[in-house]
Amino acid sequence: MMSKKGSAKKDSKKKPSKKQSDKQKSAEKKSDPKEDEVTMTITQDAQAPAQRTKKAKEILFASIAFVESPLQFLSALEAHDPAEDLLIRARANAKGMTSFLDAFDSAWLPENITLERVGAKPGILRRQNFDRIYIGDACSGQVHKALALAYLERRMPEVVILDDGLATYSTIEILTARRGPLVRPRQKLKASRAIMSAHVADRLRGLAPVGKLRWHTALPVSKAMRKAFLKTGAEITRHKFEHLQTLPTGGSHPRDNPVIGSALVADGLIHADSYRAWLEELMANGPITYYPHRRETDEFLAELSRDERVRIKHVGLPIELRLVNLPPNSTIRSLPSTAAISLATLNPDVTISVTEIPAEWWTGASADSLRKSLNAQSVKADVDT
Repeated sequence: MMSKKGSAKKDSKKKPSKKQSDKQKSAEKKSDPKEDEVTMTITQDAQAPAQRTKKAKEILFASIAFVESPLQFLSALEAHDPAEDLLIRARANAKGMTSFLDAFDSAWLPENITLERVGAKPGILRRQNFDRIYIGDACSGQVHKALALAYLERRMPEVVILDDGLATYSTIEILTARRGPLVRPRQKLKASRAIMSAHVADRLRGLAPVGKLRWHTALPVSKAMRKAFLKTGAEITRHKFEHLQTLPTGGSHPRDNPVIGSALVADGLIHADSYRAWLEELMANGPITYYPHRRETDEFLAELSRDERVRIKHVGLPIELRLVNLPPNSTIRSLPSTAAISLATLNPDVTISVTEIPAEWWTGASADSLRKSLNAQSVKADVDT
């Protein structure tokens, strides 16, 4: 054992040949500290996720989030890893996003997060290599184009699906299926878009078996959906709006019964007169404070505002931010909605009264599966396994 150590020590003192010495001097002359620094950064970013976790305090990895709604934006904040530099690209021209972004204080952003008011564009994905991509609307044509063009011949990084309202369930079902394009219920695509959305769906499905597809959610997840999604190799992680609950955004509490507005009429899924009758029934018990959905029409809201029993509260911030600190024993009334589920998660001491949608309310524009899915949603605790 000693002889081996001595031999090693002797070898280390051996003088290099003139040829080796010349090579070493040449290498030292060409060496550039900046180049070495870049090389080290690339090497660190390329490490496996497990290695990054161990060195989370030392290493920042790069991520990007494409969001097109306030809920998707909030979900990106909740999904943010303290050990990552996250660029959020928000589609400002999406309905309701400009007013939300104007009302959102940049001081509420966690450290290492940058916000840009542009949507998903392939240029940013081509210029920079990201370790992770967060997707708010997995059925967005803009997102599909960015992913398809940027990763046509390249491997995709880890992808995390964020909550996009109750439509997220449809996205997860599509990704769980063996084939089929990423398309919203009732949406009809042109041939070129259908091919692109099918291509992106297949690429995302291909990430699941190698552990690079994840769903980060605050929504209730049924045992059947959970089992099917996990079986593909994908992962589900949970949050309870931990970051949102730290923000000073509660605002004043409504004097009257708060009612969450629905986009089902604006989307053509339920009849307007049926919805109006539901509101009339609520107002029969006293005045209401109505929080419109961002997709409700100005015409409907103008008509509703003429009723003296209604106080319409337009908010730039999502209702989850405005009603997070409601007093205990408050009651919020709603049709099946993501906001009702979110508020139940945020404030378990508040009662969420959700009205199931009767069969005669539906216009017939939606699939049976969507109608059943909406009515089946519960604001109770999530089913965890």
